[in-house]
Amino acid sequence: MRSLVTTLAMVLTIWLLAAPIMSGCGDGLVSDSNTNSVENVKRDDTADMDVVEAAEDPGDNKAFASMSEIRDAIVSILGDNYWPDKKLTKEELETETGISADMYEDYLAEKQSVETDIDMIIIIKAKEKYVGEVETILNEYRESLMTKYRDRPQELGKVEASRIETVDSYVSFVQLGADTEAAAQIGDEEVISVCQQDNESVVDIIEKTLFDE
Repeated sequence: MRSLVTTLAMVLTIWLLAAPIMSGCGDGLVSDSNTNSVENVKRDDTADMDVVEAAEDPGDNKAFASMSEIRDAIVSILGDNYWPDKKLTKEELETETGISADMYEDYLAEKQSVETDIDMIIIIKAKEKYVGEVETILNEYRESLMTKYRDRPQELGKVEASRIETVDSYVSFVQLGADTEAAAQIGDEEVISVCQQDNESVVDIIEKTLFDE
């Protein structure tokens, strides 16, 4: 009988000692589970934020004005002083300047149909990898015009006043000035000054129209 009591006492003692340990293990398991859940929620929240940011970020896609809108804006400020009246085809543009169709996405190229009048505008929306090359070609084209008209002061003044401007992927060659007869009576520098005013105005309106300012 005494042996049975002793055995029961030992069992009770062991149970009492083991209970806190088992309870502690249970708490540990609950804690680990909560931690994993919090980490998962954080990961899910981060993923959701990435999705939102991707949706809000338009990337590098930019919506610029069309060539017809740019032309309309130029004509609106120059009026009758916009003299180019002949649109160049892709083939004519390449023959005139050396810029081939594979270098650009869109273009505007107009000059005067009368050979003796040299007002001209060229705007190239170049492919990204050709922006620098198009700019170089237009600079070389400008140099060739200076050589061509070196013995014709009035035309040479227009070439010297011409502008080449690059805005984003748009490379422009602006050679305007319209009637310079009155300026020519004053002198070559006056021809250049008059043409520069028109060219500066056009370069400015091209940039403003592109960025819808």
